[in-house]
Amino acid sequence: MRHISCALGVLALLLAGGGAQANDSNFRPYIVGGRAAGMGGAFTALADDGSGPYYNPGGLAFAEHSMLSLSASVYGIVRGFKKDGLGKGHDFNSSNLNVFPVSTSAITKFGVVDKFGSARNAVALSVFVPDAMLINGEDTLGSEENTYWTSEQEQTVWAGATYGHRFNRFGIGAAVFVLAETKMSLLDFRTGTESDFKTLTARSEQTIVGVVAAVGLRYQLGDKLNIGASLYSPEMGMAGSRHEFARGEADSVSVVGDRKHPDLRATPSLPWRAQAGIAWTSGKLTLAADAIVLGSLEIHDDIGLAEQGLDRNVKRNMVVNGSAGFEYVVADRFPVRAGLFTDFAASDEPTPDGLWDNSSAHRDSYGGTASVGYRTDHTSTDLGLNVSYASGRALAVRDLTLEELVVTETSTTRFYLFLATSYQF
Repeated sequence: MRHISCALGVLALLLAGGGAQANDSNFRPYIVGGRAAGMGGAFTALADDGSGPYYNPGGLAFAEHSMLSLSASVYGIVRGFKKDGLGKGHDFNSSNLNVFPVSTSAITKFGVVDKFGSARNAVALSVFVPDAMLINGEDTLGSEENTYWTSEQEQTVWAGATYGHRFNRFGIGAAVFVLAETKMSLLDFRTGTESDFKTLTARSEQTIVGVVAAVGLRYQLGDKLNIGASLYSPEMGMAGSRHEFARGEADSVSVVGDRKHPDLRATPSLPWRAQAGIAWTSGKLTLAADAIVLGSLEIHDDIGLAEQGLDRNVKRNMVVNGSAGFEYVVADRFPVRAGLFTDFAASDEPTPDGLWDNSSAHRDSYGGTASVGYRTDHTSTDLGLNVSYASGRALAVRDLTLEELVVTETSTTRFYLFLATSYQF
């Protein structure tokens, strides 16, 4: 069982680098908000409701009334595929139901009322969950004596305050968010017979707490055209830690490999983000488009432990994503929306040579959204669908010895049904 030590390293890499679907490479698995989600995230030039602080703090100044807004993903289905994911000729598939909240905000308007009939100042307290995922997968590898089981959980929570001020047609805003990111990955592998078997187990946990600051502006050009821009800082770390554990057993009493460390570093890997958008409104129709730039970033935690496979290396290249969408209001009560968005991978292409480089997956994602809503004088309700498909390349084991990695094809499909409600005071 000499190869178990190498196998433990391979398992550690697959967990740390997002062996199934989660990784540090992509930015938006789904779209945050209610109106924004229906329009594919093309919201930088609008940003005038509860989800506005996530897109452009400057748009908050254009909120017409104080409001309480809630957007929740009723349920989501995440399906994953990795060709030859468990050795040559044995694909790995997973399908999971995800249920989680997305955003909630309370907006208060105050101060002098301008010529547009709204108070000039606005303050918002918001909580956003822009990325969250739960993945469980299992396989018998063609025999009841074998077991392969993996589980991944990931969630990032943004909680913060935003202030916006309107100068007639010009609005500016600033925001500060505290981010709490948690990741946990588990992998268990058993193969052989009752008298001759091996068991490999790996576990990875990561917690990061940081701060992001943001500024934004929105300008109204005439009665139909709006432009907006915003800038979000890279995440500044307040605390971060990782825990890694992996063990290999030749039988029930013989431990032939063991690697663990309870106190490893975890530096924030969220880069700066800049957005610019334009929105045109004529009567009941609104068209909007955004460009989003994500900055480059590279971190290497615990480099002194690289030979043991306990370091963490994250590299993100600069990428440009886009969103486009429309809204049409039927009978002044029923907004109909649809949009498109991209989420390109910021990682390098995976290579089996870089054993301890955590760029183990590279997937480009394309998505679409659609929603219908109902408005009254004080309430707004939207029901919509968010669908995306990501494909690319990822690392997988060459065979069941788990000693060697190869590059293979991978894909992820996501279906989310969202419900958004708000109440205007």
